[in-house]
Order: sequence, then C-alpha cells, then structure tokens
Amino acid sequence: MKKVFVILSALVLTATAASAQSWLDSFLKVATEKVGDVITGTSSAASFDIKGSWKYQGVAISASSENVLTSLATSAGAGTIEKKCDDLLAKAGIKAGAATLNFKEDGSFTLNAGKINLPGTWTKEGSKLTINFAKLFTFKLVGTIKTTSTGCQLLFDADKFVGFISKVLEVVNKVANNSTLASVQQMLANAKGVQLGFKLAK
Repeated sequence: MKKVFVILSALVLTATAASAQSWLDSFLKVATEKVGDVITGTSSAASFDIKGSWKYQGVAISASSENVLTSLATSAGAGTIEKKCDDLLAKAGIKAGAATLNFKEDGSFTLNAGKINLPGTWTKEGSKLTINFAKLFTFKLVGTIKTTSTGCQLLFDADKFVGFISKVLEVVNKVANNSTLASVQQMLANAKGVQLGFKLAK
C-alpha cells in the first residue's frame, strides 16, 4: 500500500512539475514577445495613447534595411544624418530637452521651443498620425508611431520631414544658403525607404 502511495505521489509531483514548466514556458514566451515588441516598436502602437505633453529627445531615423542606414552613415561623413537634422532644428531653438510636443484632448497641437511656438491640429488612426501645422506656416506631416521603452518615435517620410525642417528655418530666417540642409537633401536623394521624425519621452 505504501508503495502505491509513493507511486501516486511521484505521479502528482511529476504532473505538477510539468504544469509548472508549461506555465513557465508560456510566461517566458509572452515576456519575450513583449520585450521584442518594445525593442522593435511593434507592440501597441495602434492603441498607444499619444495625448499629453512629450519632451523632444532628438531626431529619430528608420530605414527599410540596415544597408540603407549604413549607406547614409557613410555619405554623412563626420556626422550622421540625424545629427545633421538635429543641428538644423537647433538653429530654430528645437533642441533635445528644451522642446515639447503637446497633443491635446480637443485635437489641437503645439510644438513649443523657447521663442518658437508652432500650433496646429492632430489626428490618429491606429498607428497612423497626422499633424497639420497652421498659422506660422501651413504644412502636413503624415507618419506612424513607433513605441519604445522610454516613449515613442514619430516617423515620417524623410523628404517630407526635411521639408518641415526647411519651413521651420524659414520662420526663424535661418534658411538662406544653408549648406547643411542642402547636404541632407542630397544624401536623401538616392536613399529609398528612409523615415525621419521625433524621438519623444514623457
């Protein structure tokens, strides 16, 4: 009888261990998927809540392949293309840590950076984000939201984003004979599938 009890106990322990292992495997699978989502920015961009005030952290870049990014980095020479765009925006006062993007409940939008205040409106459909600038200049940016571990990135067609930078520089009278802007436009001329935008954190 004692032998039967020992066998039954062993079977229960084995089943419990198997169940625990199964639970652990499932947990690790979900956890790994979630971590992967955060790294790749594919997790909940569609349901991501963009409303509120976000701190600008610099220019974000994305491309259809690593080869494209490598090619851009090579052609950029001393500085990466995002660094060049950072420098251009800094001329207008839009600097990392010193600018905020505000997405309000009523659909209004402002980009505040020192003396410059760019108003407009915003709409979001899934992971697609549209920003319409108004008053100081009229310009539309249509792109996607990519979630990150610290916040999000708003990514737009590179040429369109550089066009936005050009508009901002015009507003602050910094666009005349801008060699950096010209070099960025030239680098992007032969690059396909490149996106540029804002890195944001709360």
